Amino acid sequence: MISRKTFLKSVAGAAAVAGLGGGVAEAAAGGPRRLRGGVAYDTGVLHAAGDPLSRVRWSRRQVKQEIRVVAEGLRCPSITAFGSEIGRLAETTAAALGHGMEVYVQPRLYDHPQGEVLEHLAESARQAERLRDGDDVKFVAGCEHLLFTPGIVPGATFQERIANLGTIPPGEWPKIMERLTDFLARAADVARRNFRGRITYASLGGAEQVDWTLFDIVGIDYYPYFATDAEYTKDLAQYRKWDKPVTVLEFGACTFTGAAQAGGMGWNIVDRDQDPPRIKPGHVRDEREQADHIVRLLRVFGAAGIQGAHVYTFIAPGLPHHPSRPEYDYDMASYGLVKTLRERHHDEESPYRFEPKRSFVAMARHNRGQAGIFTEPARETGQ
Repeated sequence: MISRKTFLKSVAGAAAVAGLGGGVAEAAAGGPRRLRGGVAYDTGVLHAAGDPLSRVRWSRRQVKQEIRVVAEGLRCPSITAFGSEIGRLAETTAAALGHGMEVYVQPRLYDHPQGEVLEHLAESARQAERLRDGDDVKFVAGCEHLLFTPGIVPGATFQERIANLGTIPPGEWPKIMERLTDFLARAADVARRNFRGRITYASLGGAEQVDWTLFDIVGIDYYPYFATDAEYTKDLAQYRKWDKPVTVLEFGACTFTGAAQAGGMGWNIVDRDQDPPRIKPGHVRDEREQADHIVRLLRVFGAAGIQGAHVYTFIAPGLPHHPSRPEYDYDMASYGLVKTLRERHHDEESPYRFEPKRSFVAMARHNRGQAGIFTEPARETGQ
């Protein structure tokens, strides 16, 4: 599979060929500020028709427990609620609004025909509008359509499309970008007709050249790695040229040594050809690297004038931690701030409990603006 780094490099070059690049704006004036981080919250994504949602277990009690920890334990000012089932998105949004948080509602429907994706966006937007009170709910018109929506890049599934990226001739990229631009225009129109609040889009960093005049907020999924803060600041400046608020809808790292540099491909350390799947040899669990990376980027985002940032993700029940068998410690491949421990490790329908990782503690301290003692929340049990 092509790496995300290779992908971003190839698409950036193609965008230049297509003449879609833009200028660079200055960083925000007024000096650094502390940006309180939010989280992305996975409600379950539907891949192919007939498949189960990626998050199998779900209950209203469970959602309320987890959102309470996000609000009271992490002190998050906002969340990105993403998923395929509109009822779950509504439950999560209502729970977060009940704690005074701002919500970015982001429907996702992978590998479905474009017409179905747009219909799903429309119904999701209508539901989000019913819950909106002023500016407390924003609507996200999908996620990384270049990869997840058919008809833009060749391939029937997003895995096929990612694999095909490295084989696309440079001359084809302007046509791909034109198809992306056309679909985003239709997605923005659907959002506007069904949602009266502010809208944005979860773009694939600098790889998707988006016409941000279609949206009210510049939204990015941000996974590049730079050795210095100055390099991050320079890279982030490209999103400010539109003179609109910039929100990072996803960023973070998995839980192993080297995960910060692996960025958006950190999940790929699981060998799923084996039964049961195993962590690939050579990877070592490292909660500190994940924690340090998240806090560092929150500091960088604040200094760069980013409006909001959401750590991907609060919890990943499909990647449980195994305390004694590293080869089955799927939490190493998780971006979650908490680790899940299942009663039956390899059973996706098993009840689980979750515990804070170092990243949870570090982010909670950052959001409180303190470096002192942090009292961990009580352990929670998913029902």
